[in-house]
Amino acid sequence: MNLLERYLGREFAKGYLVVLLVLLGLFGFLDLVDELSEVGEGNYRLKDAFIVVGLTFPTKILDFAAICTLMGGSFGLAGLAKGSELLAMRSSGMSVVQMVIALLKSVVIAALLLVVIAQFIAPLCERWAFLHRHQALVGSDSLRTEQGFWSRNRLQFLNVGTLLHSRVPEDLNIYQFDATGRLQQFIHAKRADIRDRAHWILEDVFIKAWNQGLLKTQHHKEWRWDSFLSTDQLQALELPAETLSVTDLFSYVQYLIHTGQNAERYELLFWQRVLLPVTMAVMILLLVPIMVASPRAQSFGLQVVLAVMVGLLYFLATQVVANAGLLLGISPLTTAMVPTLVVLVIALFLCRRAIWQ
Repeated sequence: MNLLERYLGREFAKGYLVVLLVLLGLFGFLDLVDELSEVGEGNYRLKDAFIVVGLTFPTKILDFAAICTLMGGSFGLAGLAKGSELLAMRSSGMSVVQMVIALLKSVVIAALLLVVIAQFIAPLCERWAFLHRHQALVGSDSLRTEQGFWSRNRLQFLNVGTLLHSRVPEDLNIYQFDATGRLQQFIHAKRADIRDRAHWILEDVFIKAWNQGLLKTQHHKEWRWDSFLSTDQLQALELPAETLSVTDLFSYVQYLIHTGQNAERYELLFWQRVLLPVTMAVMILLLVPIMVASPRAQSFGLQVVLAVMVGLLYFLATQVVANAGLLLGISPLTTAMVPTLVVLVIALFLCRRAIWQ
């Protein structure tokens, strides 16, 4: 990058961060208000609400990335235009195309940081937030230790060693005791397919039962087990989709498809994460009319306001389109691409109009 590109990228980053902080503060406050309704239940206290809301910020950074690119970029360029710095850049020989390329370089850097957040930071924070909130609210007879997930129901104990894709129980041990505290039956399964809360399909199952001092061992390829887990206990075992990294989402989608289950919700989230850098790049094109506008033009302020409105509408539209796509059974890839394609069409129209004015 030359000096002008670095300067333009720095102003873009400033605008991006300002908008991001404002959105995090606004939506964080709304989430906190929502969490306050749960304060006082179980062991859930005000400090827990702050912790849970704070841990969701990395995911919000991903959700706001596209509109921060547009709104932050428009504010950054507005500051440059106000001081006639955009005009000076163009007078020095920096074309609109070079400005777009400079902003795209900044977007690439931001996208790389977002990839790290989506793959490592956001899933971990979402997992901590979910488990912290659930444990404080419900308590229950379920807990997570270094030996995995444990739960009990009177004389029966369940231990889940690991969770494949944070959703599929693996390495299960089920202990059944009698009223005197003696172990009657031990079940070990390689994996469990949770078709519904009450009925699990265990795979590669070994059953050891004691009857009058005699040990009997059986092996089954599949075994139906009547689960004792309540809805709250099951929620502590099955983590939300937001706790999955991008690679885990892809693997889990393949697993659901392979087992004949509905994978649309997880596939949609996967494509939204993957297409995020593309969406951010498309948002840069919406800034072209601001770049070519004269600082003294009456339409300049209107273009900044338009960019902000498009950003907000895009954020709302992605939520509506996502829910509509899932409801109507539209391909998740198509559902994820529609808002970005609409913005691309608007951007190309505005670019053509601004350049040929």
